[in-house]
Amino acid sequence: MFTYLRCTNKNDPYDLEPCGYKDRGQDKYYTISGKGLTLYESDVAVDFMSLGQWLIERDSYNHIKDFSFFKQFKSWKFMRQWKMLVKQQLKSQAEQKLEENLFMLQPDFREHLFKHRSLMLTMSSFRFVDPCTQQFTKKEEFA
Repeated sequence: MFTYLRCTNKNDPYDLEPCGYKDRGQDKYYTISGKGLTLYESDVAVDFMSLGQWLIERDSYNHIKDFSFFKQFKSWKFMRQWKMLVKQQLKSQAEQKLEENLFMLQPDFREHLFKHRSLMLTMSSFRFVDPCTQQFTKKEEFA
């Protein structure tokens, strides 16, 4: 002989109450007997657990859920998500400002900056006369 059980609280899988066949729920329900507890999903047996093991797991779950970490988890999760959203918005604003203000990213300035850079690199390979000493400076001084 067995009894049908349904879960009354979606957040607590061990919060079960007896019900009739019609009230058991179509998607997910439990049956309990002297041997143990069986989980059914769509009228197919999915899991079986002995009654002693189920009682041990239920007591452990109820003990653990009283820890402050689990009590405060929802508020911490909300704050963490809010903090990540704010950081993401600040990052996108900074990226937008950089794109607007960096000369290298604007096509009109990019060409002239690259040309200036190549001329400076070419000039660094030349040897120049130091006006004070009238000697050639070494190439390494410009690099």
